[in-house]
Amino acid sequence: MEPYRLRKWRTSRGRLFTCARPGRSKWKNSPRVPDSIIHQWVQKLPQPNTVIVSLLGRKPDGRSEFSFYPFYGGFDNPAELGDRLFFQEWLDAHHGDRGIEVREYPTHDFRPIPSATLEAISTDITEMLVAGKTVVLIDSGGEMRTGQVCKHMGIVEDFS
Repeated sequence: MEPYRLRKWRTSRGRLFTCARPGRSKWKNSPRVPDSIIHQWVQKLPQPNTVIVSLLGRKPDGRSEFSFYPFYGGFDNPAELGDRLFFQEWLDAHHGDRGIEVREYPTHDFRPIPSATLEAISTDITEMLVAGKTVVLIDSGGEMRTGQVCKHMGIVEDFS
């Protein structure tokens, strides 16, 4: 079921959602998430004016959280890139009609997000929400790091 753990949060402007990275529901232990699952994840993202705020960075073993995909993150090192496209380029090439924008704040899975990074993420998200954007905040499982950001921002889940 994609996007996995899609949750809506209460905001005074714009719309904020959190969820897991593409393929997390059934492909979490696979070395590569099938392209069809990634496309399904993108197609089912909330819209319009969608901005993905990615917290994907490094797994505890040091592996890039983008290693599962046919695209790489902006903070991957040159040895990890291969012939893959940057996440934004991949989205533009395959889903350009949706106009999705990506913003990256790489973090470490299972670690607290540093205070300065939390503040930068919160400020960026607030500005996007005020501008009427639909923000989709993602991490590996859709709960821990995204939850840290929502708690820092003082927002709660919208169960309506």
